[in-house]
Amino acid sequence: MVKELDGLEEILGVNVHVWYLENEEGILAYSGHYDKEKSLNHLRKIEEYHGLKGNAVYGEFNTWLAEKLREVLIHGKRFELPKISYRNRIVYEEIIKIPRGKTATYSEIARKSGVAYTELLVTLLRNPLQILIPCHRLLTKKGTLMGFLSSG
Repeated sequence: MVKELDGLEEILGVNVHVWYLENEEGILAYSGHYDKEKSLNHLRKIEEYHGLKGNAVYGEFNTWLAEKLREVLIHGKRFELPKISYRNRIVYEEIIKIPRGKTATYSEIARKSGVAYTELLVTLLRNPLQILIPCHRLLTKKGTLMGFLSSG
């Protein structure tokens, strides 16, 4: 297990506690935080918001996550959302279309997805696949970061 954590720490630059929500379909969501309990609490918020059903497991899929992060962050591969009915899925689909090295505004994504701005913000707070769905590519109209945290 230590080797798996080292892979994530190598990519992220920090050691985080990652909880995964999984079922027979695969990994539905995950949440990472410096604090193990906060990570689990955020995963529960994601699960409730999206109406997901699964088992929370700690650290079991760190190798999977490290591999996906390498593909997306280092090799520039576009992440494919699992075929799960996430609430406001269209928001995540629009964000995934933003090319690596480019940005979009929150209002552009709200307009393209047809989701109200305030609902968009809640949807982003409950991102089930943080970093893989690159909310970090979103800026305010002024071109600044808004400062969302994974602890939701």
